[in-house]
Amino acid sequence: MEEKKQKFTITCDPASRVCHVGDTPEFTVSAPAGVKAQVVFTADGEAELGRFTVTTPCTLKQGLPFPGVLRCEVSAPGFETTLAGVAFDPGDIRPALPEPEDFREFWADALARQEKIPADFQMTELPELAEPHNTFYELSCATVNGGTCYGFLRLPKVTGPVPMMVYFEGAGAGESRETFLQHCANVDAHLTGPAAQLLIFTHNYRPGKTHAEHMRLHEAYLKSLGVSAYWAEGLDRGKEYTFFYRAILGSVRMTKLVSALPVVNRERISYLGASQGGGFGFFLTALCPEINAAFCGVPAFCDCGGFLLGRHTPTSRAPYFREYYQIMRYFDPANFAPMITVPVFASCGFIDITCTPSSVYAAYNRLGGNRMIFDKILNGHGDAPEEYAPLSWFWTGCHMGLFK
Repeated sequence: MEEKKQKFTITCDPASRVCHVGDTPEFTVSAPAGVKAQVVFTADGEAELGRFTVTTPCTLKQGLPFPGVLRCEVSAPGFETTLAGVAFDPGDIRPALPEPEDFREFWADALARQEKIPADFQMTELPELAEPHNTFYELSCATVNGGTCYGFLRLPKVTGPVPMMVYFEGAGAGESRETFLQHCANVDAHLTGPAAQLLIFTHNYRPGKTHAEHMRLHEAYLKSLGVSAYWAEGLDRGKEYTFFYRAILGSVRMTKLVSALPVVNRERISYLGASQGGGFGFFLTALCPEINAAFCGVPAFCDCGGFLLGRHTPTSRAPYFREYYQIMRYFDPANFAPMITVPVFASCGFIDITCTPSSVYAAYNRLGGNRMIFDKILNGHGDAPEEYAPLSWFWTGCHMGLFK
């Protein structure tokens, strides 16, 4: 059995971990006395600002000369690498690259192109999933490049229109029928009344029935594409051939088709998603006027040119995003943000190494409507303080009219 590693503790002054350019916050590193450690300060994991060999306990000061997030990384043999982050004027963080001049024209043309394709909308009831008060469906509709968008829908057995939650999956193989049921159980645990749930599937193949089957389908799908990660699909051919282009347009069409069902209350449609789902929240809310509010947790794909300023780019372990950053400008949530005029609740983790806080703020600061953000100052991508989940569900439920 692998020996459990010890941990460092990093405390900051200010404790809020938010300060101004020109400030030099203090970082105090604690561990058993006399441990030799390496401390590295970076601009959100990218440009190195200082590197020190220290003996614990110790206190160091470090500033950041521009709006952004300063990361402190402490490491030593036998210890877990420990991170801390401090934001400097986060409300002033802006994307590294301007919005493409033809950005809105590009998406208007894309939507018009899809409209010329027959929707072929299919709702197939799944009686094996039926509940006393709900009916389940598998959905599909046609989209660009000969693709198909899939999804799952749960409709309550009630008369009269009900609110609806739209959900786009996080990164990876996506949801099977089995995991969709888990999502529905989560909805039931947090919302106070009947509502429709639309889950939009990420990939261009029919979802599996079980998680195990689904993972086999995903592996075969990646082999058929000839890529190590589906995000890389089509980047070498041009923006109209990418995963993003097909998935965004298919999701928009699916959302519009389901929103038009008589059972759905069009004034109470909210979006909820995190990571990849957070990024798609920007895409869908910008392009779908049917969505009235959106929770976009730790959104991915923001500030695609951040690395050009020595600032960590989103999902940085995907080098093809850097190679094709000019294409990724058309799929950057920061460029969709000004098109969004409905309320948005976002979040970022100050030590998130996947969807870095500076990239999140670069998109958040461009939102065109009412907005709020939850700073997970001690957390990374998938973890959060205990109040985070109840608050996000409460906010979403209020916009759906399910909390009074």
